[in-house]
Amino acid sequence: MTSDPAHASEGANDPEPTLKADDAPDVVIPEHLNRPHLRRILPQPVANGKQQGVALRDPLGLADRTMVVAPTVMQALQHLNGDWTLEQIAAHGKTDPKNILDLVRSLDEVGLLWGPTCEALEVSKREALHRDGVLPLRQGGLIGNEPAAVASQIDQWLQDTEDPEVDCTVRGLLSPRLDPRAMWPVYAATFHAARTANCDRVLLLGNNHYGLGDGVCLTRAGVQSALGRLEADTDMIDALVKVLGDDVLRDELDHIADHGCEMQAPWITSALGGVPVVCALLPDPLAEPIDDDDEQRCSPQAFIDAARTVIDQLDGTTLVIATGDLSHVGRQFGEPRMVDDQRRTEVEQHDRELLATLMSGDVEALDGAIAWHRNPTKWSCLGAARAMIGIVQPTSMELIDYRQQPIDEEGNAMISAAGVAAGIA
Repeated sequence: MTSDPAHASEGANDPEPTLKADDAPDVVIPEHLNRPHLRRILPQPVANGKQQGVALRDPLGLADRTMVVAPTVMQALQHLNGDWTLEQIAAHGKTDPKNILDLVRSLDEVGLLWGPTCEALEVSKREALHRDGVLPLRQGGLIGNEPAAVASQIDQWLQDTEDPEVDCTVRGLLSPRLDPRAMWPVYAATFHAARTANCDRVLLLGNNHYGLGDGVCLTRAGVQSALGRLEADTDMIDALVKVLGDDVLRDELDHIADHGCEMQAPWITSALGGVPVVCALLPDPLAEPIDDDDEQRCSPQAFIDAARTVIDQLDGTTLVIATGDLSHVGRQFGEPRMVDDQRRTEVEQHDRELLATLMSGDVEALDGAIAWHRNPTKWSCLGAARAMIGIVQPTSMELIDYRQQPIDEEGNAMISAAGVAAGIA
């Protein structure tokens, strides 16, 4: 979020604010409340009868509750960037400073402000992640929570889907992250191809859309589904950390914000058994470039090089699965028009053109296409797909399936997805 440059400049040069807490008039408000800096949130409209609100979802789920505010509060939140003081925010919104203080206190309680509270919640969340050994179950329960029923449903979907019979030794896949109840034909066809890999482990690549890290993020946690746990491959993780350094694990909580890796878990278990996994998140290729002098960030190319080296050194076979979807179009995703037949045709044409570049296996050509188009339809798989190709270095790639999924009947939004196999011919 951005602020008014004039106010931001004032905030940076003004003396410390003197606003006091109303219940403790002799205590100065802590600095992280005096100049509140909002962490990344996912605003979501909610309603209770005629009463409208906005739920401030925390993608990392640090607190055990979600804060809901009135829609009018969203304007004030735009100025919680660490530059504006409480009094400046109040003056800009023509409201009582104590109202702003009450707001930032509430935000702080649920860990939505940078400061000691969110740091303590992060420590607690990280300890829980290490204690459990697997990422928390979130979207992975969409198929169901009863193991026998989930296994039966996936088996049925696989039986109802024709084996694509790819003409290569599969070493990499692109798989969706959409609800499998809607996109099961793509999942099923993709994991038919996975069965030919005969792998000893799976490297799962997700896309870091909502986390804090701007480099590659690794985790020591595995994934889970109703069909059980897929434990982390500690040998591969240790080898990657040895090459890349401990900082590649620094933002591992970002994995809680993305469910791409988790969505593959039941399919992996069904098609490949209880193989160990390694989960990594890749940044958006169009995001701001990482400062080469900042050794705390792991660049995608450094990760690709390290993964290739480690895979060559490890015993057995590694299957690399990139997760993510293609186009996100319609008003829900910021477009001015509804999704009609013409728009669906346009999207498919664009998707297939970029898929053709992706399936060339030429990373430089893909980078050029991404830079040229600037991702106008918001493909969400670019970081992971690019890394998969770079790691596998396939000599053959095949499109397994392509589908479009309307989000509603009114045409407010549509997401497309594809299954792609990469391997050695």
